[in-house]
Amino acid sequence: MKEEKSIEYRRAVEEVRKACRQFAMLYFHFAKVLVERLGRKKAKELIQQAVFELALDRSDQLRETAEKQGLDFTMENFMRITDLPMIGWVKELGRNHCPYAETWVKYFDEYPWFRELAPLYCDVIDTTNAENFTRSLSHRITENVLTGGETCEREYFKSDRAAKGELTYGTKEEKA
Repeated sequence: MKEEKSIEYRRAVEEVRKACRQFAMLYFHFAKVLVERLGRKKAKELIQQAVFELALDRSDQLRETAEKQGLDFTMENFMRITDLPMIGWVKELGRNHCPYAETWVKYFDEYPWFRELAPLYCDVIDTTNAENFTRSLSHRITENVLTGGETCEREYFKSDRAAKGELTYGTKEEKA
């Protein structure tokens, strides 16, 4: 009989946060190379497009999951079936609750241009996920630790544009 293995909760959280830090570092280094080679304006356009396409891919896959499970396309159900390992986001860590932000703020002093590109990820991914998954809501960040907030807060609101398929950061047809 095969022995079942388990992992202590705290260790599981730290392992997820390690993986998230690797992703955050990758995002920073891609941004850095793009800024150095193409300049900040062009880099920002390309990063925004890449994150937009990531969000479309994610939210399309999550819509398929929701449909298979007979779930409505609400943000509550998005969070229920999310592909993000939420165990890694620890409210008790305060401003460091998000492993991406905890990593990204360490680059701000040496690379001040990253103060603009780090929160761009949060806004584009979360807004596009909300708009494409629900096809009725949009999203705005009301507080973000990357821009000086004590926490990250957001609000969702009805959007006629999202209902028409007009997404804030692009169109599905723009995917490369």
